[in-house]
Amino acid sequence: MKRNNLFILILCLCLAVFGAAFAETAATDAPAAETPAAEMSAEELYQIAEEAFDAEDYEKAMTYCQLAADAGSTNALVLIGYQYAYGLGVELDYGKALENFQKAADQGHSMAMFNIGLIYAYGRGVEQDYGKAVEYYQKAAALGDPGALNNLGFMYEKGYGVEQDYDLAMKYYQQAADQGVEYAFAGIGELYRCGKGVEQDLLKAAEYFKKTLDLGVNDPEILQAADELAVSLRQAGMDAFNAEDYEKAMANFQSAADLGNIEGLRGIGFLYKNGLGVEQDYDKALGCFQQAAEQGDAKSMFNIGIMYVFGEGMEPDAAKAEEYFQKAADLGDAEMLNDLGTIYRDGLGVEQDYGKAFGYYQQSAGQGNADGQHLLGLCYLYGWGVEQNDEEAVKYIRMSAEQGNSDGMTTLGYCYAYGRGVEADYEESMKYYLLAAEQGNVYAIFNLGWSYENGLGTEQDYAKALEYYTLSAEQGFPNAIFAIGDFYYLGKGAEKDPDKAAEYFRKALEAGYAPDEYAEEHLKAVLGEDYSAK
Repeated sequence: MKRNNLFILILCLCLAVFGAAFAETAATDAPAAETPAAEMSAEELYQIAEEAFDAEDYEKAMTYCQLAADAGSTNALVLIGYQYAYGLGVELDYGKALENFQKAADQGHSMAMFNIGLIYAYGRGVEQDYGKAVEYYQKAAALGDPGALNNLGFMYEKGYGVEQDYDLAMKYYQQAADQGVEYAFAGIGELYRCGKGVEQDLLKAAEYFKKTLDLGVNDPEILQAADELAVSLRQAGMDAFNAEDYEKAMANFQSAADLGNIEGLRGIGFLYKNGLGVEQDYDKALGCFQQAAEQGDAKSMFNIGIMYVFGEGMEPDAAKAEEYFQKAADLGDAEMLNDLGTIYRDGLGVEQDYGKAFGYYQQSAGQGNADGQHLLGLCYLYGWGVEQNDEEAVKYIRMSAEQGNSDGMTTLGYCYAYGRGVEADYEESMKYYLLAAEQGNVYAIFNLGWSYENGLGTEQDYAKALEYYTLSAEQGFPNAIFAIGDFYYLGKGAEKDPDKAAEYFRKALEAGYAPDEYAEEHLKAVLGEDYSAK
Protein backbone atom coordinates (compact mmCIF):
# COMPACT_ATOMS: atom_id res chain seq x y z
CA MET A 1 0.00 0.00 0.00
CA LYS A 2 1.38 3.36 -0.96
CA ARG A 3 1.03 5.95 1.74
CA ASN A 4 3.51 8.67 0.79
CA ASN A 5 1.01 11.31 1.89
CA LEU A 6 0.98 9.82 5.36
CA PHE A 7 3.73 12.06 6.68
CA ILE A 8 1.99 15.31 5.76
CA LEU A 9 -1.28 14.03 7.11
CA ILE A 10 0.32 13.20 10.43
CA LEU A 11 1.87 16.65 10.53
CA CYS A 12 -1.53 18.22 10.06
CA LEU A 13 -2.89 15.96 12.78
CA CYS A 14 -0.25 16.99 15.26
CA LEU A 15 -0.68 20.69 14.66
CA ALA A 16 -4.42 20.34 14.96
CA VAL A 17 -4.05 19.12 18.53
CA PHE A 18 -1.53 21.70 19.71
CA GLY A 19 -4.06 23.18 22.09
CA ALA A 20 -4.76 19.84 23.74
CA ALA A 21 -1.14 18.75 23.75
CA PHE A 22 0.15 21.77 25.56
CA ALA A 23 -2.87 22.74 27.62
CA GLU A 24 -1.00 22.06 30.83
CA THR A 25 1.67 24.64 30.03
CA ALA A 26 -0.75 27.35 28.91
CA ALA A 27 -2.46 29.76 31.28
CA THR A 28 -5.93 28.60 32.33
CA ASP A 29 -7.43 31.99 31.57
CA ALA A 30 -6.71 34.17 28.54
CA PRO A 31 -4.89 37.41 29.51
CA ALA A 32 -6.95 40.55 29.61
CA ALA A 33 -6.99 42.35 26.28
CA GLU A 34 -5.45 45.44 27.78
CA THR A 35 -2.44 43.62 29.25
CA PRO A 36 0.68 44.85 27.38
CA ALA A 37 2.56 42.13 25.55
CA ALA A 38 5.73 43.02 27.38
CA GLU A 39 4.05 42.08 30.67
CA MET A 40 2.79 38.69 29.45
CA SER A 41 4.42 35.35 30.10
CA ALA A 42 5.62 33.13 27.28
CA GLU A 43 2.64 30.84 27.89
CA GLU A 44 0.16 33.75 27.67
CA LEU A 45 1.71 35.03 24.46
CA TYR A 46 1.65 31.56 22.96
CA GLN A 47 -2.01 31.13 23.87
CA ILE A 48 -2.91 34.32 21.97
CA ALA A 49 -0.84 33.09 19.01
CA GLU A 50 -2.59 29.74 19.06
CA GLU A 51 -6.05 31.35 19.22
CA ALA A 52 -5.15 33.61 16.29
CA PHE A 53 -3.87 30.59 14.35
CA ASP A 54 -7.11 28.69 14.97
CA ALA A 55 -9.03 31.75 13.76
CA GLU A 56 -6.81 31.76 10.62
CA ASP A 57 -5.36 35.17 11.52
CA TYR A 58 -1.88 33.95 10.62
CA GLU A 59 -0.12 37.33 10.71
CA LYS A 60 -1.25 37.92 14.28
CA ALA A 61 -0.34 34.35 15.12
CA MET A 62 3.18 34.89 13.78
CA THR A 63 3.61 38.16 15.68
CA TYR A 64 2.68 36.60 19.02
CA CYS A 65 4.59 33.39 18.26
CA GLN A 66 7.76 35.41 17.80
CA LEU A 67 7.12 37.28 21.06
CA ALA A 68 6.43 33.98 22.83
CA ALA A 69 9.53 32.38 21.33
CA ASP A 70 11.66 35.32 22.45
CA ALA A 71 10.20 34.78 25.91
CA GLY A 72 11.30 31.13 25.83
CA SER A 73 8.32 29.19 24.44
CA THR A 74 9.40 26.10 22.53
CA ASN A 75 5.79 25.51 21.44
CA ALA A 76 5.93 28.89 19.71
CA LEU A 77 9.09 27.86 17.85
CA VAL A 78 7.28 24.81 16.50
CA LEU A 79 4.28 26.86 15.37
CA ILE A 80 6.59 29.38 13.69
CA GLY A 81 8.26 26.51 11.89
CA TYR A 82 4.88 25.19 10.75
CA GLN A 83 3.81 28.61 9.41
CA TYR A 84 7.02 28.89 7.39
CA ALA A 85 6.65 25.31 6.17
CA TYR A 86 3.18 26.06 4.78
CA GLY A 87 3.50 29.76 4.01
CA LEU A 88 0.80 30.80 6.49
CA GLY A 89 1.01 34.53 7.19
CA VAL A 90 4.57 34.54 5.86
CA GLU A 91 6.33 33.61 2.64
CA LEU A 92 6.94 29.86 2.46
CA ASP A 93 10.50 29.20 3.59
CA TYR A 94 11.63 25.66 4.42
CA GLY A 95 14.98 26.95 5.64
CA LYS A 96 13.36 29.10 8.33
CA ALA A 97 10.95 26.28 9.13
CA LEU A 98 13.85 23.92 9.76
CA GLU A 99 15.74 26.57 11.72
CA ASN A 100 12.86 27.04 14.17
CA PHE A 101 12.10 23.33 14.42
CA GLN A 102 15.78 22.73 15.19
CA LYS A 103 15.82 25.36 17.96
CA ALA A 104 12.86 23.66 19.61
CA ALA A 105 14.30 20.18 19.05
CA ASP A 106 17.54 21.25 20.71
CA GLN A 107 15.47 22.03 23.79
CA GLY A 108 13.91 18.54 23.76
CA HIS A 109 10.63 19.26 21.97
CA SER A 110 9.42 15.94 20.50
CA MET A 111 7.05 17.47 17.96
CA ALA A 112 9.85 19.63 16.59
CA MET A 113 12.00 16.53 16.16
CA PHE A 114 9.11 14.83 14.39
CA ASN A 115 8.68 17.76 12.01
CA ILE A 116 12.37 17.79 11.18
CA GLY A 117 11.97 14.11 10.32
CA LEU A 118 9.16 15.06 7.95
CA ILE A 119 11.29 17.69 6.23
CA TYR A 120 14.08 15.18 5.56
CA ALA A 121 11.62 12.45 4.54
CA TYR A 122 10.14 14.70 1.87
CA GLY A 123 13.27 16.66 1.00
CA ARG A 124 11.59 20.01 1.66
CA GLY A 125 14.34 22.65 1.35
CA VAL A 126 16.95 19.99 1.96
CA GLU A 127 18.17 16.93 0.10
CA GLN A 128 15.82 14.03 0.78
CA ASP A 129 17.45 11.84 3.40
CA TYR A 130 15.48 8.91 4.82
CA GLY A 131 18.32 8.11 7.21
CA LYS A 132 18.09 11.55 8.84
CA ALA A 133 14.30 11.33 8.83
CA VAL A 134 14.51 8.07 10.79
CA GLU A 135 17.08 9.60 13.15
CA TYR A 136 14.71 12.41 14.14
CA TYR A 137 11.67 10.14 14.25
CA GLN A 138 13.58 7.92 16.68
CA LYS A 139 14.47 10.88 18.88
CA ALA A 140 10.83 11.99 18.92
CA ALA A 141 9.56 8.45 19.44
CA ALA A 142 11.86 8.01 22.43
CA LEU A 143 9.93 10.91 23.98
CA GLY A 144 6.60 9.19 23.13
CA ASP A 145 5.62 11.31 20.12
CA PRO A 146 2.68 9.43 18.52
CA GLY A 147 3.25 10.72 14.99
CA ALA A 148 6.91 9.74 15.10
CA LEU A 149 6.00 6.26 16.34
CA ASN A 150 3.58 5.85 13.45
CA ASN A 151 6.05 7.09 10.85
CA LEU A 152 8.78 4.84 12.20
CA GLY A 153 6.38 1.98 11.65
CA PHE A 154 6.00 3.12 8.06
CA MET A 155 9.77 3.46 7.53
CA TYR A 156 10.42 -0.04 8.84
CA GLU A 157 7.53 -1.46 6.80
CA LYS A 158 8.92 0.03 3.58
CA GLY A 159 12.62 -0.15 4.41
CA TYR A 160 13.13 3.59 4.00
CA GLY A 161 16.34 4.69 5.74
CA VAL A 162 16.48 1.43 7.69
CA GLU A 163 16.62 -2.26 6.94
CA GLN A 164 13.08 -3.48 6.28
CA ASP A 165 11.73 -5.08 9.45
CA TYR A 166 8.06 -5.98 9.71
CA ASP A 167 8.32 -6.89 13.39
CA LEU A 168 9.57 -3.40 14.24
CA ALA A 169 6.97 -1.90 11.94
CA MET A 170 4.25 -3.71 13.89
CA LYS A 171 5.82 -2.65 17.20
CA TYR A 172 5.83 1.05 16.31
CA TYR A 173 2.40 1.00 14.65
CA GLN A 174 0.99 -0.66 17.77
CA GLN A 175 2.56 1.94 20.08
CA ALA A 176 1.14 4.72 17.91
CA ALA A 177 -2.26 3.03 17.80
CA ASP A 178 -2.24 2.77 21.60
CA GLN A 179 -2.07 6.57 21.60
CA GLY A 180 -4.99 6.78 19.16
CA VAL A 181 -3.14 7.64 15.93
CA GLU A 182 -5.73 6.92 13.23
CA TYR A 183 -3.21 6.03 10.55
CA ALA A 184 -1.45 3.50 12.78
CA PHE A 185 -4.52 1.25 12.72
CA ALA A 186 -4.37 1.23 8.93
CA GLY A 187 -0.65 0.40 9.14
CA ILE A 188 -1.36 -2.63 11.33
CA GLY A 189 -4.23 -3.57 9.02
CA GLU A 190 -1.92 -3.44 6.02
CA LEU A 191 0.56 -5.80 7.68
CA TYR A 192 -2.24 -8.31 8.28
CA ARG A 193 -3.70 -7.76 4.81
CA CYS A 194 -0.43 -8.62 3.08
CA GLY A 195 0.93 -11.08 5.62
CA LYS A 196 3.99 -8.94 6.37
CA GLY A 197 5.73 -10.34 9.44
CA VAL A 198 2.48 -12.00 10.51
CA GLU A 199 0.26 -14.70 9.09
CA GLN A 200 -2.10 -13.13 6.56
CA ASP A 201 -5.45 -12.51 8.23
CA LEU A 202 -7.99 -10.56 6.20
CA LEU A 203 -10.51 -10.48 9.04
CA LYS A 204 -7.98 -8.90 11.43
CA ALA A 205 -6.91 -6.52 8.69
CA ALA A 206 -10.52 -5.44 8.27
CA GLU A 207 -10.86 -4.88 12.00
CA TYR A 208 -7.94 -2.42 12.00
CA PHE A 209 -8.90 -0.65 8.78
CA LYS A 210 -12.41 -0.17 10.16
CA LYS A 211 -10.94 1.56 13.23
CA THR A 212 -9.11 3.98 10.93
CA LEU A 213 -12.23 4.69 8.88
CA ASP A 214 -14.42 5.05 11.99
CA LEU A 215 -12.02 7.77 13.19
CA GLY A 216 -12.83 9.78 10.06
CA VAL A 217 -9.69 9.20 7.97
CA ASN A 218 -10.40 9.85 4.29
CA ASP A 219 -6.91 9.60 2.82
CA PRO A 220 -7.41 8.37 -0.78
CA GLU A 221 -4.67 5.74 -0.57
CA ILE A 222 -5.99 4.31 2.69
CA LEU A 223 -9.51 4.29 1.26
CA GLN A 224 -8.21 2.46 -1.82
CA ALA A 225 -6.44 -0.14 0.34
CA ALA A 226 -9.61 -0.60 2.38
CA ASP A 227 -11.63 -1.05 -0.82
CA GLU A 228 -9.14 -3.63 -2.12
CA LEU A 229 -9.31 -5.45 1.20
CA ALA A 230 -13.12 -5.43 1.07
CA VAL A 231 -13.04 -6.96 -2.42
CA SER A 232 -10.69 -9.70 -1.16
CA LEU A 233 -12.98 -10.36 1.81
CA ARG A 234 -16.00 -10.58 -0.45
CA GLN A 235 -14.16 -13.08 -2.67
CA ALA A 236 -13.12 -15.07 0.41
CA GLY A 237 -16.77 -15.08 1.38
CA MET A 238 -17.75 -16.41 -2.04
CA ASP A 239 -15.06 -19.09 -1.86
CA ALA A 240 -16.34 -20.17 1.55
CA PHE A 241 -19.92 -20.08 0.25
CA ASN A 242 -19.03 -22.33 -2.67
CA ALA A 243 -17.33 -24.70 -0.24
CA GLU A 244 -20.56 -24.65 1.83
CA ASP A 245 -18.75 -23.14 4.83
CA TYR A 246 -21.51 -20.63 5.45
CA GLU A 247 -20.29 -19.40 8.84
CA LYS A 248 -16.95 -18.45 7.31
CA ALA A 249 -18.80 -16.89 4.38
CA MET A 250 -20.85 -14.77 6.80
CA ALA A 251 -17.73 -13.60 8.68
CA ASN A 252 -16.05 -12.49 5.46
CA PHE A 253 -19.18 -10.89 4.00
CA GLN A 254 -19.71 -9.01 7.28
CA SER A 255 -16.14 -7.67 7.33
CA ALA A 256 -16.44 -6.64 3.69
CA ALA A 257 -19.71 -4.87 4.45
CA ASP A 258 -18.13 -3.12 7.46
CA LEU A 259 -15.67 -1.57 5.01
CA GLY A 260 -18.51 -0.36 2.80
CA ASN A 261 -18.58 -3.19 0.27
CA ILE A 262 -22.07 -3.48 -1.23
CA GLU A 263 -21.53 -7.02 -2.48
CA GLY A 264 -20.62 -8.11 1.05
CA LEU A 265 -23.85 -6.58 2.32
CA ARG A 266 -25.77 -8.41 -0.40
CA GLY A 267 -24.04 -11.66 0.56
CA ILE A 268 -25.22 -11.26 4.17
CA GLY A 269 -28.74 -10.72 2.88
CA PHE A 270 -28.57 -13.87 0.77
CA LEU A 271 -27.41 -15.98 3.73
CA TYR A 272 -30.23 -14.68 5.94
CA LYS A 273 -32.77 -15.13 3.13
CA ASN A 274 -31.86 -18.78 2.71
CA GLY A 275 -30.94 -19.61 6.31
CA LEU A 276 -27.40 -20.64 5.41
CA GLY A 277 -25.07 -20.65 8.42
CA VAL A 278 -27.61 -18.53 10.30
CA GLU A 279 -31.23 -18.84 11.30
CA GLN A 280 -33.41 -17.83 8.36
CA ASP A 281 -34.53 -14.25 8.83
CA TYR A 282 -36.37 -12.54 5.99
CA ASP A 283 -36.46 -9.20 7.83
CA LYS A 284 -32.68 -9.10 8.17
CA ALA A 285 -32.30 -10.23 4.57
CA LEU A 286 -34.62 -7.51 3.34
CA GLY A 287 -32.80 -4.93 5.48
CA CYS A 288 -29.45 -5.84 3.91
CA PHE A 289 -30.86 -5.82 0.39
CA GLN A 290 -32.52 -2.45 1.01
CA GLN A 291 -29.30 -0.89 2.34
CA ALA A 292 -27.44 -2.11 -0.74
CA ALA A 293 -30.27 -1.07 -3.07
CA GLU A 294 -30.18 2.45 -1.61
CA GLN A 295 -26.55 2.58 -2.73
CA GLY A 296 -27.55 1.65 -6.27
CA ASP A 297 -26.99 -2.12 -6.22
CA ALA A 298 -29.11 -3.59 -9.03
CA LYS A 299 -28.72 -7.18 -7.80
CA SER A 300 -30.16 -6.26 -4.41
CA MET A 301 -33.11 -4.56 -6.10
CA PHE A 302 -33.61 -7.78 -8.04
CA ASN A 303 -33.49 -9.83 -4.81
CA ILE A 304 -36.09 -7.58 -3.19
CA GLY A 305 -38.27 -8.12 -6.25
CA ILE A 306 -37.88 -11.89 -5.86
CA MET A 307 -38.91 -11.64 -2.20
CA TYR A 308 -42.09 -9.83 -3.25
CA VAL A 309 -42.76 -12.40 -5.97
CA PHE A 310 -42.66 -15.35 -3.58
CA GLY A 311 -43.90 -13.55 -0.46
CA GLU A 312 -40.76 -14.19 1.56
CA GLY A 313 -41.41 -12.48 4.89
CA MET A 314 -44.22 -10.45 3.36
CA GLU A 315 -47.42 -10.82 1.39
CA PRO A 316 -46.77 -11.59 -2.30
CA ASP A 317 -47.03 -8.37 -4.26
CA ALA A 318 -46.58 -8.61 -8.03
CA ALA A 319 -46.77 -4.84 -8.46
CA LYS A 320 -43.98 -4.26 -5.93
CA ALA A 321 -41.90 -6.99 -7.54
CA GLU A 322 -42.32 -5.34 -10.94
CA GLU A 323 -41.31 -2.01 -9.41
CA TYR A 324 -38.02 -3.39 -8.08
CA PHE A 325 -37.35 -5.38 -11.24
CA GLN A 326 -37.76 -2.21 -13.25
CA LYS A 327 -35.44 -0.29 -10.93
CA ALA A 328 -32.81 -2.98 -11.43
CA ALA A 329 -33.33 -2.94 -15.19
CA ASP A 330 -33.08 0.85 -15.33
CA LEU A 331 -29.56 0.64 -13.90
CA GLY A 332 -28.59 -1.44 -16.93
CA ASP A 333 -26.69 -4.15 -15.05
CA ALA A 334 -26.22 -6.80 -17.74
CA GLU A 335 -26.31 -9.78 -15.38
CA MET A 336 -29.53 -8.54 -13.82
CA LEU A 337 -31.04 -7.97 -17.24
CA ASN A 338 -30.27 -11.61 -18.07
CA ASP A 339 -31.85 -12.80 -14.81
CA LEU A 340 -34.93 -10.65 -15.38
CA GLY A 341 -35.25 -12.00 -18.89
CA THR A 342 -35.12 -15.57 -17.63
CA ILE A 343 -37.74 -14.87 -14.96
CA TYR A 344 -40.17 -13.64 -17.62
CA ARG A 345 -39.14 -16.26 -20.17
CA ASP A 346 -39.85 -19.12 -17.76
CA GLY A 347 -42.68 -17.43 -15.82
CA LEU A 348 -40.90 -17.80 -12.49
CA GLY A 349 -43.38 -16.27 -10.06
CA VAL A 350 -44.61 -13.86 -12.73
CA GLU A 351 -46.78 -14.22 -15.79
CA GLN A 352 -44.72 -15.66 -18.63
CA ASP A 353 -43.87 -12.92 -21.11
CA TYR A 354 -41.49 -13.73 -23.96
CA GLY A 355 -41.66 -10.15 -25.22
CA LYS A 356 -40.27 -8.79 -21.93
CA ALA A 357 -37.67 -11.54 -21.84
CA PHE A 358 -36.53 -10.66 -25.35
CA GLY A 359 -36.32 -6.97 -24.43
CA TYR A 360 -34.14 -7.61 -21.38
CA TYR A 361 -31.84 -9.97 -23.27
CA GLN A 362 -31.56 -7.42 -26.05
CA GLN A 363 -30.47 -4.72 -23.59
CA SER A 364 -27.85 -7.02 -22.11
CA ALA A 365 -26.54 -8.11 -25.50
CA GLY A 366 -26.36 -4.45 -26.51
CA GLN A 367 -23.79 -3.98 -23.75
CA GLY A 368 -21.68 -6.76 -25.23
CA ASN A 369 -22.54 -9.22 -22.47
CA ALA A 370 -21.73 -12.73 -23.69
CA ASP A 371 -24.54 -14.40 -21.73
CA GLY A 372 -26.98 -11.80 -23.02
CA GLN A 373 -25.86 -12.42 -26.59
CA HIS A 374 -26.36 -16.18 -26.16
CA LEU A 375 -29.80 -15.77 -24.60
CA LEU A 376 -30.85 -13.34 -27.31
CA GLY A 377 -29.66 -15.88 -29.88
CA LEU A 378 -31.86 -18.51 -28.23
CA CYS A 379 -34.85 -16.17 -28.56
CA TYR A 380 -34.26 -16.00 -32.31
CA LEU A 381 -33.57 -19.74 -32.49
CA TYR A 382 -36.85 -20.70 -30.80
CA GLY A 383 -38.99 -17.66 -31.61
CA TRP A 384 -39.31 -16.41 -28.03
CA GLY A 385 -40.80 -12.92 -28.19
CA VAL A 386 -39.56 -12.42 -31.75
CA GLU A 387 -40.05 -14.02 -35.13
CA GLN A 388 -37.97 -17.20 -35.40
CA ASN A 389 -34.82 -16.54 -37.43
CA ASP A 390 -31.93 -19.02 -37.51
CA GLU A 391 -29.53 -16.61 -39.21
CA GLU A 392 -30.07 -13.93 -36.55
CA ALA A 393 -29.78 -16.62 -33.89
CA VAL A 394 -26.38 -17.76 -35.15
CA LYS A 395 -25.23 -14.14 -35.41
CA TYR A 396 -25.69 -13.52 -31.69
CA ILE A 397 -24.69 -17.01 -30.60
CA ARG A 398 -21.44 -16.64 -32.52
CA MET A 399 -20.79 -13.27 -30.82
CA SER A 400 -21.13 -15.02 -27.49
CA ALA A 401 -18.91 -17.94 -28.52
CA GLU A 402 -16.21 -15.59 -29.78
CA GLN A 403 -16.02 -14.11 -26.28
CA GLY A 404 -15.27 -17.58 -24.93
CA ASN A 405 -18.75 -18.18 -23.51
CA SER A 406 -19.14 -21.94 -23.10
CA ASP A 407 -22.93 -21.86 -23.53
CA GLY A 408 -22.47 -19.89 -26.74
CA MET A 409 -19.92 -22.41 -27.99
CA THR A 410 -22.19 -25.33 -27.12
CA THR A 411 -25.19 -23.85 -28.89
CA LEU A 412 -23.09 -22.90 -31.91
CA GLY A 413 -21.92 -26.53 -32.03
CA TYR A 414 -25.57 -27.58 -31.99
CA CYS A 415 -26.34 -25.18 -34.87
CA TYR A 416 -23.54 -26.72 -36.94
CA ALA A 417 -24.70 -30.23 -36.07
CA TYR A 418 -28.28 -29.58 -37.21
CA GLY A 419 -27.69 -26.94 -39.88
CA ARG A 420 -29.51 -24.17 -38.00
CA GLY A 421 -28.55 -20.86 -39.62
CA VAL A 422 -25.35 -22.40 -41.03
CA GLU A 423 -24.53 -25.27 -43.34
CA ALA A 424 -24.43 -28.53 -41.36
CA ASP A 425 -20.87 -29.43 -40.46
CA TYR A 426 -20.29 -32.11 -37.82
CA GLU A 427 -16.57 -31.49 -37.62
CA GLU A 428 -17.19 -27.80 -36.89
CA SER A 429 -19.79 -28.90 -34.37
CA MET A 430 -17.24 -31.13 -32.61
CA LYS A 431 -14.74 -28.25 -32.53
CA TYR A 432 -17.09 -26.03 -30.56
CA TYR A 433 -18.21 -28.84 -28.26
CA LEU A 434 -14.58 -29.55 -27.40
CA LEU A 435 -13.86 -25.87 -26.68
CA ALA A 436 -16.87 -25.63 -24.39
CA ALA A 437 -16.08 -28.97 -22.72
CA GLU A 438 -12.64 -27.62 -21.77
CA GLN A 439 -14.52 -25.12 -19.59
CA GLY A 440 -16.53 -27.94 -18.01
CA ASN A 441 -19.80 -27.19 -19.82
CA VAL A 442 -22.03 -30.15 -18.94
CA TYR A 443 -24.11 -29.88 -22.12
CA ALA A 444 -21.06 -29.75 -24.38
CA ILE A 445 -19.59 -32.79 -22.62
CA PHE A 446 -22.87 -34.67 -23.14
CA ASN A 447 -22.97 -33.63 -26.80
CA LEU A 448 -19.45 -34.98 -27.28
CA GLY A 449 -20.70 -38.30 -25.94
CA TRP A 450 -23.60 -38.13 -28.38
CA SER A 451 -21.23 -37.33 -31.27
CA TYR A 452 -18.93 -40.26 -30.45
CA GLU A 453 -21.91 -42.59 -29.97
CA ASN A 454 -23.29 -41.72 -33.38
CA GLY A 455 -20.04 -41.05 -35.24
CA LEU A 456 -20.94 -37.43 -36.02
CA GLY A 457 -17.84 -35.43 -36.97
CA THR A 458 -15.65 -38.22 -35.65
CA GLU A 459 -15.19 -41.94 -35.86
CA GLN A 460 -17.84 -43.82 -33.90
CA ASP A 461 -16.40 -44.82 -30.53
CA TYR A 462 -18.68 -46.21 -27.82
CA ALA A 463 -15.92 -46.24 -25.22
CA LYS A 464 -15.26 -42.54 -25.81
CA ALA A 465 -18.96 -41.85 -25.77
CA LEU A 466 -19.32 -43.60 -22.40
CA GLU A 467 -16.36 -41.65 -21.08
CA TYR A 468 -18.00 -38.29 -21.94
CA TYR A 469 -21.43 -39.39 -20.73
CA THR A 470 -19.84 -40.33 -17.41
CA LEU A 471 -18.16 -36.91 -17.09
CA SER A 472 -21.48 -35.21 -17.79
CA ALA A 473 -23.36 -37.51 -15.38
CA GLU A 474 -20.90 -36.64 -12.61
CA GLN A 475 -22.27 -33.09 -12.85
CA GLY A 476 -25.78 -34.46 -12.39
CA PHE A 477 -27.06 -34.10 -15.98
CA PRO A 478 -30.10 -36.45 -16.18
CA ASN A 479 -29.75 -37.14 -19.93
CA ALA A 480 -26.17 -38.34 -19.44
CA ILE A 481 -27.20 -40.58 -16.55
CA PHE A 482 -29.90 -42.14 -18.73
CA ALA A 483 -27.42 -42.58 -21.60
CA ILE A 484 -25.08 -44.57 -19.34
CA GLY A 485 -27.99 -46.79 -18.31
CA ASP A 486 -28.91 -47.25 -21.96
CA PHE A 487 -25.36 -48.30 -22.78
CA TYR A 488 -25.56 -51.01 -20.12
CA TYR A 489 -28.99 -52.02 -21.40
CA LEU A 490 -27.80 -52.28 -25.02
CA GLY A 491 -24.24 -53.39 -24.33
CA LYS A 492 -22.67 -50.33 -25.99
CA GLY A 493 -19.10 -49.70 -24.87
CA ALA A 494 -19.70 -52.10 -21.99
CA GLU A 495 -21.13 -55.55 -21.37
CA LYS A 496 -24.89 -55.78 -21.07
CA ASP A 497 -25.85 -55.43 -17.44
CA PRO A 498 -29.61 -55.13 -16.66
CA ASP A 499 -28.94 -54.36 -13.00
CA LYS A 500 -26.61 -51.46 -13.81
CA ALA A 501 -29.02 -50.27 -16.48
CA ALA A 502 -31.82 -50.24 -13.91
CA GLU A 503 -29.59 -48.41 -11.41
CA TYR A 504 -28.77 -45.61 -13.86
CA PHE A 505 -32.33 -45.38 -15.20
CA ARG A 506 -33.63 -44.85 -11.66
CA LYS A 507 -30.92 -42.24 -10.96
CA ALA A 508 -31.86 -40.43 -14.17
CA LEU A 509 -35.52 -40.30 -13.20
CA GLU A 510 -34.63 -39.08 -9.69
CA ALA A 511 -32.54 -36.33 -11.29
CA GLY A 512 -35.56 -35.17 -13.29
CA TYR A 513 -35.07 -36.97 -16.60
CA ALA A 514 -38.01 -36.44 -18.98
CA PRO A 515 -38.11 -39.48 -21.30
CA ASP A 516 -39.14 -39.35 -24.94
CA GLU A 517 -40.83 -42.25 -26.76
CA TYR A 518 -37.50 -44.06 -27.37
CA ALA A 519 -36.46 -43.73 -23.73
CA GLU A 520 -39.85 -44.81 -22.43
CA GLU A 521 -39.60 -48.06 -24.34
CA HIS A 522 -36.25 -48.87 -22.73
CA LEU A 523 -37.35 -47.74 -19.28
CA LYS A 524 -40.39 -50.03 -19.44
CA ALA A 525 -38.26 -52.90 -20.67
CA VAL A 526 -35.93 -52.61 -17.70
CA LEU A 527 -38.08 -51.15 -14.91
CA GLY A 528 -41.50 -52.36 -15.93
CA GLU A 529 -44.62 -50.68 -17.30
CA ASP A 530 -45.15 -48.62 -14.14
CA TYR A 531 -41.48 -47.49 -14.01
CA SER A 532 -42.35 -43.89 -13.03
CA ALA A 533 -43.72 -45.05 -9.69
CA LYS A 534 -40.63 -47.10 -8.78
